[in-house]
Order: sequence, then C-alpha cells, then structure tokens
Amino acid sequence: MRLRRPRWSGRLSLTQQVALLSLVPIVALGFILAHVLETQILTRTLADADQSAQLIARMGIQPRLSPRDLRQGLTPAGIRTLDEQLSNRQVSRDLARIKIWNQQHTVIYSDLHGLIGRTLAASDDLANTLAGRPNAAQLITPSAHNETAGEVGLGQLVEVYVPLRFAATGRPAGAFEIYLSYRPIAATVARDQRTIVLLVAIGLGLLWGVLYRIVARASRRLRGQARENYDLAHYDQLTGLPNRTLFIDGVTKAVDREESGPGAVAVLLIDLDRFTEINGTLGNANGDAVLREVARRLSGDLDNGTLAARLGGDEFAVLCPGTRGISGAQTVAAAVQASLEAPIVLDGVALDVEASIGIAVMGVHAGDPDLLLQRADAALAHARLRCSRVEVYTEECNRFDARRLMLLGEVRGALERGEFILVYQPQFDLPTRSVTGVEALVRWRHPEHGLLSPSDFIPLVEQTALIGPLTLNVIDQALCQMVAWRRRGIDLDMAVNLSARNLLDPALPGQVADLLARHGIAAARLTVEVTESAAMVDPDRAIAVLRALRASGVGVSIDDFGTGNASIGYLASLPANEIKIDRSFVTEILADARAEAIVRATIDLARNLGLTVVAEGIETEAVIEHLISLGCETGQGYLLSRPLAADRLTASLTASFGLAPAGPRAPATLST
Repeated sequence: MRLRRPRWSGRLSLTQQVALLSLVPIVALGFILAHVLETQILTRTLADADQSAQLIARMGIQPRLSPRDLRQGLTPAGIRTLDEQLSNRQVSRDLARIKIWNQQHTVIYSDLHGLIGRTLAASDDLANTLAGRPNAAQLITPSAHNETAGEVGLGQLVEVYVPLRFAATGRPAGAFEIYLSYRPIAATVARDQRTIVLLVAIGLGLLWGVLYRIVARASRRLRGQARENYDLAHYDQLTGLPNRTLFIDGVTKAVDREESGPGAVAVLLIDLDRFTEINGTLGNANGDAVLREVARRLSGDLDNGTLAARLGGDEFAVLCPGTRGISGAQTVAAAVQASLEAPIVLDGVALDVEASIGIAVMGVHAGDPDLLLQRADAALAHARLRCSRVEVYTEECNRFDARRLMLLGEVRGALERGEFILVYQPQFDLPTRSVTGVEALVRWRHPEHGLLSPSDFIPLVEQTALIGPLTLNVIDQALCQMVAWRRRGIDLDMAVNLSARNLLDPALPGQVADLLARHGIAAARLTVEVTESAAMVDPDRAIAVLRALRASGVGVSIDDFGTGNASIGYLASLPANEIKIDRSFVTEILADARAEAIVRATIDLARNLGLTVVAEGIETEAVIEHLISLGCETGQGYLLSRPLAADRLTASLTASFGLAPAGPRAPATLST
C-alpha cells in the first residue's frame, strides 16, 4: 500500500473560481458604466437638440414674424414665407414638425397647414413656456389622444418649446413648439454608445486579465506552499517515507475498511540496534546515510501491499493490511530482517545493521488503531530488552512495559526517600570455608510493590542519567556498612556492580575516590564488577574509566565471564585483577563436559594473566570439591550463603569474628 500525496485539483481550481467570481462584478460594472454613459450621451444629445431648436426658432423663423401676426394670425403670404423658410436645407434637415402658438393656445402656423387656426388644449410644457418658465428638451412618442396627434407616424421625436419674445420684459408673446426627428440623434447615440462600450469592454478586459494573472500567480504559490506544507507535515524529510502522522492515518484507514476482519491488519515497529554507536563513531552524516538506505530497502523490498514509514530517530514502522494473522505478520518481519542482512557500505566500511521488531495484530492484540500501535511498541520494548530480534505482543509485554515505566518515574523520589537498600552475598575461601569479602546487591523496598530485585528496575534505569546517582548511592551505602562492620571488628572486602553507562562517565573515578576518602576506606578494599558486554559498549571510554579506577587502587572484576563476546586479546587489555566465572558454567560443571572445559580454561587463563578467580552459583559440595581441584580458591553461591540483609549478616559475622579475630583480615565462617 502506498499513500499518495494529494492532487491539488477539483471541479474548479482556485484560480478558476476567482476568475469567475471576479468576472461577475466586472461585467456588472461594465453594464452600469454603459448605462451611465448612455444616459449621459442622451442628456448631452437632448441639450444639443435644444440648442439647435433655439437656433432654428431665433434665426430662421422669429425674424419672419411680428406681434400683429401672433394676435391676428398669419396672412397667406406670411404662411408661404414661413413655408419657404422651412424648406431651407439648413433649417429643415432635422426639423420634423413646427407649431407657433399665441397666448390663446391657437396655432397660428404649422408646417402641417391643417392645424393652422385651431385652438387646442395646452400641455403643461406649453403652459410653462407661455408663462415664461423654462422647459428642457425631451424625448416623446406622439399620441392620437393629445396635442401631438398631428405628429403620429413621425416616430420618436425630440420636443422643444422656445418662448417667442418681442420685448425684453414681460410674458412671451407666443411659443414655438419644434419637433426634431430622433433618428439622427439615435444614430449618434448608438455610434457613441458602441464606441464607449468597446472602450469600456477593452479596459475592463485588461483589468480582469491583470487580476487573473495576479491571482493565478498567487494561486500557484499557494498550491506550491500547500504541497510543501503537506509534505513537511506528513513525510520524513530525510528518507522521504511517510512520518508518524501519515502512518497513523494509514493504520486508521486500513482498520476502518470493511474487508479488514480480525487479523487482517498488523503493525511492525522496527528499531535499529546500536545505531547510536554508528552515529557516534562515523558521524551524523553517515548515520543519515544508513537511515536512507534502510528506508530504501523497507520501501523497495517488501510487498506492494505494505506501507513503510519512519517514526523518528532510528525507529521505523511497517503497516501490513491483508495480513493472515500472527503468522503473516511474522513472515513480513522475516522479510524485514532479510532486507537488512546485506551490509551497508559507507566510505569503504561495511556495516552490519540489525533491528529489533515488535508485532501487534488487529483483532488479536487490540481493537482500535491507538491500542494496536501501543501494543506494537510494548512488543518492541520487550524485544530490545530480551535481545530477541522479533517479539509478538503478549500480556507479559504489556505488564512489563507499563510497570517499569511507572517505576522509572519513581526512581528519583525513591533515591531521595532512601528506598534503595543493599543485601550482601559473602564470598568464601573454598578450602577453608571462611568469608573473605561480600558483594553488595541493590534492592528496592517499594512502598506498593514490596521488595524488588535489580532485574525489575536496573535495565530501565541504565537507559537514563539516574544510573549515576543510583550507583554512587550503592557505593556510599556499601562503604558505610564497611565502616559499621569495622567498628565491630569485622574487616571484609566489598564488591559493587557497575553498569555500561557508568563506564562512559569519566567523572566516576574521582567520585569513587571522594567517597573512599570520606569514609576512610582504603581503595584496595573496594572492587567494582563489570560485565564483558558492558565494557564493549564503548571499549575505549570504558578502558579509560577502568584504568583510572585501577590506578587509584580500586579492584576491577570481570563479572559473568564467558557469556559475552569479547575476544581474549581484548580481555587482556582490560585493567582487571579478577575474573568471575558465570553461574551457568559453574552449575553444569559436573554434568556438561563443555562447561567443565570452559571453567578449566578460564582458571588456567586467569592464572597465566595473574588474575584471581571467583566462581558464582555454587550449589553443591561436589562442585566445590571439583573447583578446588581445578585451582579455584574463591566462590559464592546459595550453598554457602544467600544474599543477606546487613543486620543478619552482621550477626553471623560477629559470632565468627568476636572470639578471636586474627588481625584486620582475619577469615571468618558464617555461624548457622
């Protein structure tokens, strides 16, 4: 399954929507402008017509009239004179009709002779003109029911009333009613309107084009920014794989599909082993190259139905829709491991990259996507802790993870409250069965969970900076107990355990020296125990810390010897003075020839290197006798003594030392 980036398209793009929406007001604006301009053109044309009518009346007609003509009417000769004047082209080119009225509303002249001598009802415009009030030219359509009955059939006309005056003052003697044909005016209006509309359309078209380009450019930028923001929010920028957000979305969609029945969806969480070492040794650039190569393999080598993602750091995930239950998920996990088998070559260096995988299956381990991811994470934590490469979720994973997570949050407070206590397991000189020293073992007296063993909390604390304060607290308690025993005449060596993280702290030797000085304990009486695997996490730094401790006089013991992967040459470089043979070999020394051979070889190796040997896990007398025969003189185990609280061990040691202590290093046997 491949999640695709969204294709930023729809029925209408943002640019198209803006173009259409902006076109509507621009077209409306065009119509409004055209209407306004048409009105202005018509108004201007009517004003021009009014001036033309005034000119015709004043210059062409009024000079042929007299006040007597208005009172008594025109003679036939006067009518012919006006007819001749109106036939003049300059006067009559736009003239459609003319009427001359006197104050009695009688038509004394008209180019339509049938109207001459008739008295008609005056219109409001005529009455205003005869009263000396101004009238503007107006556009009319003649009607058979009023004074314009004679003009019916001439089409639309421009009607103009011009007062007829023969004196500077007083009311007009009469009025000219002039009708101009609207056809030439309409042609002029139409011509001007076409020109204006064309210019407005071109201007608005250019404006819309500019707006469209601006919006289109902004839209392209917005789409590009949206794609970039989507990629940043949903894809890992280093590997190009989907990130946590998109992966969770993919899980949700896969679970919501109708065909996804129980066991059909599985999640694999993948964590690269020792990636911190790769980053620290080869640098971040090479570390990034490793992550990119892992991403390429996960996305290219798995089935097309899977979805690979990078969740962060060195943690990856694979979504498997259509998985056939747990077995199908394990098959995918095997494919993931196989894809990582080939070494990754960087600058000529071949790196073997391994991974821990946690598996959870929908419908088997969880009922919703959030719980599915949580349980896959719990399985991954279990796989990392057990170094088991692949773990399928079980209830044990959940209990383990949840309990330790809560405990981790309580460590700091437990240190402040003094909840960490020590128990002590004696170490014996095997031939004499006398106590030569003790190993301090930490326990957590938890107020709710009771007494917790180190395996319940140390692995988790080792992953945090709290391991330093906890280790110093253990050493401080152990030295305090040595002082308390010394006051009772009991003088024993003390051994404490260090974790891998302690060996990376260059300040540790100085801190241990300060504690020894504060309690007045000689450095030679304290031994620190480290495992092979802890010393191999960062060999150079670990050796530097151990050499500093050894130089101060503190003893160094290699704990659980034989279970790690260190070479003999590397062990020889460690500044150790003691080897502790792991209990797994000691308990089987009589039943397993290989275990016996390992113990024998270890004792011979220690003798040749000048080291002392301590055997752990002694549980039978026969084992003690065989160890003595092989040359091992020191041991510890349940047969000799279980780890004891300080007060119980003190009582037994007091009984042994109290009668006749033989100097500061007098041996003792535990009283039973």
